Order: sequence, then C-alpha cells, then structure tokens
Amino acid sequence: MAVSDVTGLKKHLESETRRARLKDIESKLIEHPFPPQMVVENTSYCNLKCIHCSHREMLRPQKHMDRALWDKVVEEAGREHPMCEIWPTFYGESFILGDELWDRLDHADKVGCRNLVLNSNGTLLDRNDNIDKILASPLKRFILSLDGLTKPTFEKIRAKAKWDEVYPAVEELCRRRLERNQRYPVIIAQFSVMKENAHEADAYFEHWKARGAEVKIRPMLEWTATGTVRTDTIDHNTDFRIACPWGNNTMAIHQDGSVVACAVDYEGLFKAGNVRDKTVKELWSILGERLRKPHREHRWRDIPNICKGCGDWQVAGAEYEKETVEGTRPFWYKDSDSQPDAA
Repeated sequence: MAVSDVTGLKKHLESETRRARLKDIESKLIEHPFPPQMVVENTSYCNLKCIHCSHREMLRPQKHMDRALWDKVVEEAGREHPMCEIWPTFYGESFILGDELWDRLDHADKVGCRNLVLNSNGTLLDRNDNIDKILASPLKRFILSLDGLTKPTFEKIRAKAKWDEVYPAVEELCRRRLERNQRYPVIIAQFSVMKENAHEADAYFEHWKARGAEVKIRPMLEWTATGTVRTDTIDHNTDFRIACPWGNNTMAIHQDGSVVACAVDYEGLFKAGNVRDKTVKELWSILGERLRKPHREHRWRDIPNICKGCGDWQVAGAEYEKETVEGTRPFWYKDSDSQPDAA
C-alpha cells in the first residue's frame, strides 16, 4: 500500500477492496490457547492531551501498576508463551515510570519473554539517559507516535509536546542505533492519519526513512466511540461487519489488573476479571466465551455493549513494510497476504 492510499480521508467501507481485505482478515481468525498479544498498562499516567486520543477525557484513576502484578503476568507469559507480544504500556507514557520501566523490562526478559514492544510519545526521550537505555534494552520494537512532521502540525495534534525537544531526540536515537549497527530494537515512527495532518504523510515517510527508522502510517481510531473522538472515515451506519481482530487476538490489562475488552477500551467499560485473582490463561478463556466467540459466530446481539457501537475494527490489518529484521512484526504478519513495500 502506498502512503497516499491511507490519506484520502474517505470512509473505509466505501472501498470494495477494503471490505474484501477485512473479510480475508476475519477468515484467518482462530482461537488461541494463550493470548498472542498482551498490552499491559504499567502506568495510566500521560503527560500529553493529544487531540485524537481519548486519554485526555479518561475518568478512571491515573496510577502505576503494582510491580507484583506485572511480575505475575510476565512470569506466566514466559512459561506459557515466550513469543507472546507484550506491550508494557499503552494508555500512559512509559517513561514516566523512570528507572522502574527498565527494571520491569529486564525482569520480563529474565523470565523468558522474548517479544517486548514499547510505545512512547517521545517527550521524555532526551532525559535520564533514555536513548542509551532503549538501545541496551531487550526490546524488539520501539514505537514513537509522532503524527506530524512540521512544528505547527505536530504541536497541534500532540498537545503539550514540543517539536524542538521531541524531533531532535528521536533523530539522535536513530543516529546512535545506526552508528552501533544494532538489529534490535527496530525504531518505528508512527503516524495516525487525520484531517489535520494528511497533507504531511508523504513527507513524514521520507523524513524518517532517511534516518533509518521504519514508518507506520495508519488510519485514525475512535477509541470505541464512547468518548468524543471521531473520524469521518469510520462508518457507524453499515450492515457490514466482521469479528473484531483486536478483540480476538489481544488481551488488555489495566493498571489495577482489570482485563478489559480490548486495547481501545480505555475506560474499562467491559471487564472479564482481574489478574490479581485469576491467571492470564483463565481470564483469556473467560474473554473467549464472553467476547471472542460471539464475535466470530456473528452473534452481534451477544457481543459486549462496548463493541456494539465501536467501529475501530474497520481499520484493522495494518500494512507493514517487508520485514527486514526478523521478529519485528506482529504474530499475524507471516499469515498475511498483504506485505507491501511501503507503509
């Protein structure tokens, strides 16, 4: 897929090609005995108020996850499924944890977790020797959500972030990685397309490719449409629907241990239980009965209420560049029919 293919800002389902792609994705969904991907919220604190993210209106508490909960989750993952793709945080900004972040990652690696992926907004990248700590870490991928190339666009979208601090730091990270000729972690510059930045997508792609980063350009989400974040590209008045790939493939755990519907259930409106009380495997089975199975069987009346109004499944199946470093793609990548040359 060329960059321009995701920047048209048209409704996704208007394209028959896109509908066919979604049906193909659904046809490959299977029941996994253990989650192939887990997003674990080590912190729900964030220092930005991005215009396209529902964190800015989140009502639940902002806290760090108890260390014992993280250890419990990763120790089970290391025993049961070492290649489970584990994200140490997703709603919060990971570097707010300070040195504890690297301690937690090191422990996960020590107990056998071999597929660690970290995301960040980059605002604290230039502090506390974080660049060197990233490069010395057991991470396979490090994803920076930037969403704008020029200072005005970047600072409008990534509200409270400073282009003059973030961009030089990310460029320095890329430079040091190339200088050291490291395989891991792969650095990924992510860009969510919206009306405020679509005109910069091509230039953004070229900017970061020239600096040795991979680039992921993806359509914007609505975070379940339970808040105020909306995009005109998602259709809420369609009879077409597929089983949600994220709900099928991902376990999402909030900082208090709650296992929620999926990675975009930011408020935790659906809960299957808590990792304080049950194992990951037990909770994955509960999710299977209450969420995954009704989705795959198209029993739309029986899916959780949060799923009924959500259209984020319409942007599932991200397009990736061809894999150049082994082990730096989601688990489903090798089964995908679409492995293009461009983001």
